[in-house]
Amino acid sequence: MPRAFKIVLAFLAGLIAGEAVPILYYIVATNYFGLFERDGGGAMGAIFILGPVLAFVLGSIAAIVAARRTA
Repeated sequence: MPRAFKIVLAFLAGLIAGEAVPILYYIVATNYFGLFERDGGGAMGAIFILGPVLAFVLGSIAAIVAARRTA
């Protein structure tokens, strides 16, 4: 497998994991920690603000790690 393909796959895996983390945290916080939210602003923030930011950060970190390991 070419090096660039491994780096792109690592970036995509980081994107998926980074998007899933805030969503799963929100689900756990609302169901198990008793967080009550009526208007849905926290869910919107987790999905549309924290999700893309964390996805980009984790995707970049995963790509950098993959690039260093395949060098």
